[in-house]
Amino acid sequence: MKTVEINRIGGAEVLKIKEITLSKPEPGEVTIEHKAIGLNYIDTYHRSGLYPLKLPTGLGLEGAGIITNVGANVKEFKVGDKISYAGIPLGSYSSHRNYPTQNLVKVPENIDLEIAATLMTKGLTTFYLLYKTYPVKSGEIILFHAAAGGVGQIFGQWAKSLGCIVIGTVGSDEKISIAKENGYDHVINYNKDNFAKKVLKLQMEKVFQ
Repeated sequence: MKTVEINRIGGAEVLKIKEITLSKPEPGEVTIEHKAIGLNYIDTYHRSGLYPLKLPTGLGLEGAGIITNVGANVKEFKVGDKISYAGIPLGSYSSHRNYPTQNLVKVPENIDLEIAATLMTKGLTTFYLLYKTYPVKSGEIILFHAAAGGVGQIFGQWAKSLGCIVIGTVGSDEKISIAKENGYDHVINYNKDNFAKKVLKLQMEKVFQ
């Protein structure tokens, strides 16, 4: 079993692969054999010291894999389950790890674990925006910045599936097609157009009717 650990802050050179032997999972935990992990900007913040951590420490907040062992009092999961997660404790940069079950979700059989590992953080962010920050309703108009980014691509598809009219902004013409392929009705290159004026113009032209 292997894990990535840092003993000092810095660039990628501080990442060190370490051989580990896992103990049995504690009550409420399971042992996961990772099949894929997610890489996020926050990982670089932890590594660089921008977000200070007590050292030494593992890295990584997002992963997907197979449960190989379960601790006491675990009833929702069993050995062999496909799972994915996003959140503390750090340590997804590893071949195996023990992890608390409260942050786990089961992955349907028809979803690849590599796909699942890329979706948790971005998907939860999208869920929060659409259901918690402001519960949207069908027919409402939404403006979303960075429409071609990771969260933006999920957001466009999800908002469109809810019946919303979705406007996105991007930083280049090359990204317009990416946004449109992911559900955006109108896409604005903010380096060419003032997006506020462009949205107002769309409204005046009654394109949302």
